[in-house]
Amino acid sequence: MLVIDKKYFMFKVKEVHFADYPFDIEHCDSVTFHFCKNFVDADGFTCQRVFTSIIDLTHDLDTIWQNMDKKSTRYSIKRAQKDGIKVRINENYSQFYQIYKSFIQKKGINSLFGVGTANLGIMKKYGTLFMAEHDGEILGGHLYLEDKGHIRLWLSASRRLEVSREKARLIGNANRLLHWEAMKYAKEKGIKEFDWGGLWSEEEADKDERKKAINSFKLSFGGEIVTRYSYQKVYSKTYRFAQYLYTLASHRIRKGR
Repeated sequence: MLVIDKKYFMFKVKEVHFADYPFDIEHCDSVTFHFCKNFVDADGFTCQRVFTSIIDLTHDLDTIWQNMDKKSTRYSIKRAQKDGIKVRINENYSQFYQIYKSFIQKKGINSLFGVGTANLGIMKKYGTLFMAEHDGEILGGHLYLEDKGHIRLWLSASRRLEVSREKARLIGNANRLLHWEAMKYAKEKGIKEFDWGGLWSEEEADKDERKKAINSFKLSFGGEIVTRYSYQKVYSKTYRFAQYLYTLASHRIRKGR
């Protein structure tokens, strides 16, 4: 299990990963349990049913490799290797953070109470970073969370939105290589489960081509779709009110665009 401590202004927030079920945690304004395996009726917690894709790392590497889509994934990984993509592990956190900030800005992600809130210190403290480099240039990277039995994709960012189409293809291949290297890294450490950190539901994906493409990318690595449960409990009324005001303001801004 991994507990991440965050602070938004005066509020103390905890995020829990790799727990089977939620439980109360003291000395915080809010706690969120991500992707719990079990559904329980926990007092005071809201529950959201979510989906993710899991790759069983107890299989041998050849089996994991063969389960990947030959055309879209295995070919891209081989292409990245042939093009000389170098993989750096736990280096260049500052550079990744800058790429990440630019990436989420271009994608319109900016939430004080959710996605887009990891600062450099939190990345260094909790994340395992895989970065892709080509001819001395950092193209992008993936940040994972891990404990003894699990590794989960946490944050991903690249320069693909600010480069030519040709380089964007190179970055796409490099992204696949990074995930493959992360799987090999995790398997070598004895980690049993690679978690893609969420999938859109089939209904949501059918309504949005972008979401469908994200699902297709993750599933091309051959994982199994599973149901998980995310829980949240807010202990502070002030935090709840601040969260409500921020959500209301964000909705009005999006509506006015």
